[in-house]
Amino acid sequence: MTRNWLWLTIGAVAVVGFVAGMVVAQEEEWDLDFLPAYYSESYTPTLVEWREVQFNALEDGERHLTDRLVQTSCALYVEYWGINLEVDTSTKPDWDMYRGDGYFACSDEELRTTYTEAAEKLADIVRDYFPEIADEDLGIEFFMEDVLVAEREHGETLVGDEMLELW
Repeated sequence: MTRNWLWLTIGAVAVVGFVAGMVVAQEEEWDLDFLPAYYSESYTPTLVEWREVQFNALEDGERHLTDRLVQTSCALYVEYWGINLEVDTSTKPDWDMYRGDGYFACSDEELRTTYTEAAEKLADIVRDYFPEIADEDLGIEFFMEDVLVAEREHGETLVGDEMLELW
């Protein structure tokens, strides 16, 4: 746990340094002849935009979500209705239940339990950036090999036929 906080702190310092550099750069006049003039205009992002960038910079990567699942990548999007997290997953070798095309060689209940555990871990990570986010305002979509296999809506994990067809 201490190692994760160390990396999170190092990442946060890097983001702050990057932002400070951008602020200094915005004070300078840039001659960007190769782009339209509006690219040189000043812009101050909102806190939610900064947190979205920070999350995507620091949390996108491989991590062990559960004793069965690995996150291979993730992306957080702030939508009009709340926050949406898209997570690519793979199974660990000792729980190789994925059969392809969204099918698993286990019961829907076992699959729901596995993805519920992963969703709770990810919700805790999202709350490091957005502490006030409510369960009903956080959606998580889990993919495996570019196929939607589970989703978390209003604090409930849906798998198989329970999921709404989003694509």
